[in-house]
Amino acid sequence: MFVHWKKVPLSDRAYRDPYCSHAGPGRSTLTPLIKESYRKGGKPRNRTLWRPSRGIRTCCVEDKNDPTARVEWWQQFEIDFWRLQEGLDESERARLREHYKWITDGIAQVVPRPSPAEEALWFCMKSLQQPWRSGETFEQRRTRLLQEARRLVEERQRLWWETERGFWRQKAETAQREPPRERTAGSTQAPGPKKAADTTPWFIRELGLTWPCTEEDVKAAWRRGVKTRHPDQGGSSEAFIAFKKAYDNAVEFLRRQAAA
Repeated sequence: MFVHWKKVPLSDRAYRDPYCSHAGPGRSTLTPLIKESYRKGGKPRNRTLWRPSRGIRTCCVEDKNDPTARVEWWQQFEIDFWRLQEGLDESERARLREHYKWITDGIAQVVPRPSPAEEALWFCMKSLQQPWRSGETFEQRRTRLLQEARRLVEERQRLWWETERGFWRQKAETAQREPPRERTAGSTQAPGPKKAADTTPWFIRELGLTWPCTEEDVKAAWRRGVKTRHPDQGGSSEAFIAFKKAYDNAVEFLRRQAAA
């Protein structure tokens, strides 16, 4: 079983696609075909086991500013994949489920899976009222909807950010109001306020940051740390691996929070 990509070039004519607002030459439509190899009469053959209901254009895959077409394609891909099992027997369904992760990982190498933040943008865009305005083209309408969805996502993220920042500020003020510790017998250290437990996530501390912080802060800390922790810059492999693990966990944590 393997993934074969069918690539069909698009001509200069405008093919209507409800998810694509791009134009210009050099674009193609990609469709993944799940194939299986076998032999017939001693000669190698292959047959198509399944293909999704729609392809995705290369321009939509490469567009970093508008990920909604890619999110829509993955949503439809999941629906098609699980709908396929309705006409199969139990053994064939079990075999398909067994290869599911392998198939999706192979497809994700060509069409990257959307991040939680990109899925949040797509869901927000789908929830908008989408009437046409007078004299508005398809490209202008899609750009307007994308900007409005991005603004709504940022507003919701800002609300979460203010709530999170207030929570941590309150914890810091509570820690400052803690009663002083009593001096133990034989201790020469002066009594002071009880130290509050550090509730900062370990990956944030590893990056040298304090909580709360933003994804931009995490990326800036990554760029600073690579200059000293990378083995080519005099660092050790163990320290760089730990630093990279902290960076990945921090980015994933912030994106989950933004999508919540």
